[in-house]
Amino acid sequence: MLQKIRERTYLIKGSPNTLLYESYDKVLVIDPGSELERGKIIMNEVMQNFNEKKIEVLLTHSHSDHVAALATLSKDVAPYISEQEISSLVDIKTRKALTYSSSTPSNILYRFVDYAPEKFNSFKLGSKIDEIETIDLRGHSLGHAGFLTSDGVLYTGDSFFGDKLISAVGVPYYLNYEDAVSSLNKLKEIIRKDFIVVIAHGPVMKYKEALGVLDINIKLMEEIKEKVSNFSGLTAEEITYKLLKGANVNITESSLVLSGVTIKSILGYLTREGFLQTKVDERGIVWIKKSN
Repeated sequence: MLQKIRERTYLIKGSPNTLLYESYDKVLVIDPGSELERGKIIMNEVMQNFNEKKIEVLLTHSHSDHVAALATLSKDVAPYISEQEISSLVDIKTRKALTYSSSTPSNILYRFVDYAPEKFNSFKLGSKIDEIETIDLRGHSLGHAGFLTSDGVLYTGDSFFGDKLISAVGVPYYLNYEDAVSSLNKLKEIIRKDFIVVIAHGPVMKYKEALGVLDINIKLMEEIKEKVSNFSGLTAEEITYKLLKGANVNITESSLVLSGVTIKSILGYLTREGFLQTKVDERGIVWIKKSN
């Protein structure tokens, strides 16, 4: 279950992957995961392999599939999360609203668990926690963080995705398109040849593979933006449906809502840049391509 990937850094595979970093007096757990039983698994691994050292938890962001396993970790754990993510970590209604951009019926929520910790620690993006550097990788969420260990393991969370997940969802989830693209390009600059890169949903990668997967993500987001810019006379939901159908993925209520968050962000960007304009009809807001 526990895989050593560097001198002090260990991996528990999953979706999301969980990283464990051993410092001199504690074990720092990054993104415990979504399944409630996973918290018990992490506790068991720490007891067996790290002499029952104290656990600290670092969260890339507040989405439920990354934090729900906190419920079965030690009750003394107060997770670290960026300042921008606090409200959605500790308030379930805020988390739902920020994730889905609306009050979405519970039957179409994707892997949503109603759990919030009673206590937490906050950090500024770019600061350091123990021996781990935090990196500003906003885009997937308001205050998404990456973490770089002292032995060269970079945990990037949901700032980019593996090809299997991309194939499954068609349109990756990003709350803010511009921030997401900025973070993708930042990662290309900061990843070094000696790094091991761990993404939340996908493989553990070395330098060349990580850059290759990053390029796939960057190209995909550019292609999605171009496709969105060429639609005209459609609502955001209609555009989302057509893109998912074109990607040949399984279309559900949940996938329409989640991918729709990304599409709405791209539509807003294209409108601000002067490529689109809007009108209102009986279908709602219709997005129209501006003529040259």
